[in-house]
Amino acid sequence: MLVFLSPFPLITFSAFATGLVIGSFLNVVILRGARGEGWGGRSRCDGCGIKLRARELIPVVSFLWQKARCRSCGAVLSWQYPLVEAGTAFAFLFLAWRFLPFASAGWWPVLVFFLAFPAVAALIVLIVSDLKFQILPDGAVVTLLFFGLAAGIARGTLLVDTAAALAFALFFAALWFFSGGRWMGFGDAKLILATSLMVGFPASIAAFLFSFWLGGIVGVALLALGKKGLQSRIPFGPFIIAGAILAYFFSAQFLMLTGLSLLL
Repeated sequence: MLVFLSPFPLITFSAFATGLVIGSFLNVVILRGARGEGWGGRSRCDGCGIKLRARELIPVVSFLWQKARCRSCGAVLSWQYPLVEAGTAFAFLFLAWRFLPFASAGWWPVLVFFLAFPAVAALIVLIVSDLKFQILPDGAVVTLLFFGLAAGIARGTLLVDTAAALAFALFFAALWFFSGGRWMGFGDAKLILATSLMVGFPASIAAFLFSFWLGGIVGVALLALGKKGLQSRIPFGPFIIAGAILAYFFSAQFLMLTGLSLLL
């Protein structure tokens, strides 16, 4: 496991444990946000409304111990709960593995390490909310937007990053406007503005292309399998996020292979 490969095993284990707890909170944010409820108050069963006890709220463990059912009414619990909790934990673990080995180089990797936590949490909220409810919460998008602005300032390329991000966002907004929301949601335009700022220019070009290619591949596959029709709406937010993640790691190779790097 990455915990044992890191020179900071205690910190990486703490990151994993923190991710489990944060993931449990993100489930609350996702579900209550979709219902227009506040975050305060005790957690309840969606089936019978009974208040959940502390031992029923242990991330992942409680879900497995209760065999994915409410202890009171027997209602089946969604696999969203453990998947978000475990996914957040492994995402936080990856951040520790990715950035902490460079801590000796100065304060910058450590700062990025801590700043990346809310950004990753926002990404998880956006992916799950869009897949389940076709909603891209503004609060999560704004979190990414602030992170993207900070990244642009740190790179010293904020002006060109912003210009490119606005161009992509306007393109998405035009698709939303002229299609009456059938081709693209306005939330997608706001999201690509934030993700384009996060990866910066010219990586944002790769992110833009990756998102459309991924969306096209998945869309064609769903049509071929009969899971979606031509009039069906497929949440595009996860593809925007996946495109940004791929661009973060592979944009340089992509731009060089395609020759786009020679034009920029």
